[in-house]
Amino acid sequence: MEKKYELLADDCRRAGERTVYRIRALRDFADVRRGDLGGYIEREENLDHQGEAWVADVAQVYGPHGCVRDNGRVSGEAWVLGCVDGDAQICDLVVVSEGAHVGGRSIVCSDEIVGGNAPPPSEPSRAAISPSDAIRFGRKTL
Repeated sequence: MEKKYELLADDCRRAGERTVYRIRALRDFADVRRGDLGGYIEREENLDHQGEAWVADVAQVYGPHGCVRDNGRVSGEAWVLGCVDGDAQICDLVVVSEGAHVGGRSIVCSDEIVGGNAPPPSEPSRAAISPSDAIRFGRKTL
């Protein structure tokens, strides 16, 4: 498997007791170009090298269940400790708490908290919240 990003050891932040590292794209995919800087992750298990998953801006993904996979996107100042997959998009000041799952074609924006108390599901297509709920909970003003 060809890696799509690297962790930058000299560009890191503290997230509570954890250290998160900025990522840099190693190849072109979707709208990301080789050399583009992304957001912050704790370790490679937090962001899949396959698909078009990406963490942008100053968003952070960390913790034992924090993951972005498939075509999931996390941007803005979002914090993800749960799972984002499918074609889901998390942006702005959203917090996806540990045990929460946002998937399918969900879009969660604004300043919302997505809670959960179960480990992330193993099937990437199953969503803990429906797209209509995600829009109702955090509609981004255009």
